Amino acid sequence: MTQRETLRCEDLLYEAIRIAEQSREEFEIVKQCFKNDDMYGLERNQRKSDRHWGYAEGIYKALKELDFEHREMKRLQDLIKW
Repeated sequence: MTQRETLRCEDLLYEAIRIAEQSREEFEIVKQCFKNDDMYGLERNQRKSDRHWGYAEGIYKALKELDFEHREMKRLQDLIKW
């Protein structure tokens, strides 16, 4: 893998980590909406959380397929395996 490709993969990795963290935050909002019996808010935030989680998981799978190795890959794996 060239240095340029490695840098692009690294950028994707950090984007996926940011998105996965955002997905977790949105899921916390889902829990609050459930407690407050706000079904509209629950559904809206659940869909956003699922969409972001799927995006981050897709990037993770693509990077694994490319055999990209980085110390932050474990962090991303932990974020999407909840």
